[in-house]
Amino acid sequence: MQKANENQYLQLHQHYHYLIQQGALKAGDKLPSEREIGEQFSLTRITVRQALQTLEADGLIYRMNRKGWFVSPPTLSYNPSKWQSFVEYASSQGFTPNTEVLNQTLVPADTNMANVFQISKGTLLLHLHRRRSVDGRPILIEHIYINPCLLPNIEHEELSQSLTQLLRRNYGETYHSMDLSFKSTALPTTAAADLGIPTGLPGLHIQRTNYRPDGVVLELDYEYWRHDAVTIEINMKGE
Repeated sequence: MQKANENQYLQLHQHYHYLIQQGALKAGDKLPSEREIGEQFSLTRITVRQALQTLEADGLIYRMNRKGWFVSPPTLSYNPSKWQSFVEYASSQGFTPNTEVLNQTLVPADTNMANVFQISKGTLLLHLHRRRSVDGRPILIEHIYINPCLLPNIEHEELSQSLTQLLRRNYGETYHSMDLSFKSTALPTTAAADLGIPTGLPGLHIQRTNYRPDGVVLELDYEYWRHDAVTIEINMKGE
């Protein structure tokens, strides 16, 4: 019985994999509901869900809370070691980018933040919480911390725009160096909710610290990406 269930699951997986690869199902197309798929192929809901979750892990489909399953669009190529704005690199690849400010507030620096920014614990930092989308699909949640003492009145700026361009244009500040760390993770509850997807799905966590030429920290970023929305590309050349 277990073998039969495994074969059914594999056949359903192969069926949708073939349709997507052949272009019969295109990016953004909505799949039938799990109930409809089960009825069409005489499969249990558990078997259907298993096949769909495997296609999701392959990056071929994705699900949105209360909306169903959809064929995944092409991934966004992203080189996090470059100081290029989200708008610039998304637009250059033919996507339509959008940024929403979900929340912004001044928060007291905890011990870790104080160490990163080399400031006293309790010093106020600007916390910027943003959601970024391409072609209407949310793919990235950002939690950005900025020292407003270095950038007076930045909290009054339009912060859905590129911070790289804003800092250069309005403050004469440029990024000189950065620290980067990458970690695959299960998306935390808050990030998953902001992206409109179930909690616990795989994601990519990027932590970035941006420095001025004098070594002072300008910005600390925590990014949470959908695993199926981005391809990390870092180009390195020999001396």
